[in-house]
Amino acid sequence: MKSSKSFYYTVDHSMVEEYKKMLDLMKIPYTLEAPVALLKQGANQYSFVFPTMPAKLYGMVSKLFKGDGKPYPQ
Repeated sequence: MKSSKSFYYTVDHSMVEEYKKMLDLMKIPYTLEAPVALLKQGANQYSFVFPTMPAKLYGMVSKLFKGDGKPYPQ
């Protein structure tokens, strides 16, 4: 079965709403994953997770996040 999670970006909690607004405006599919509460390091970091998408859409996402996404662990 093909995973619907392809790549992700991690952002600070203070930036989550801004990214959500932009992605929703561009109608780009994503899921938001909250940090693991037990970890001190990264406890304020949220992950925007994206499915596999056409190159044109990926280009828009990478421009928004200012770089390439990290591969989602399978």
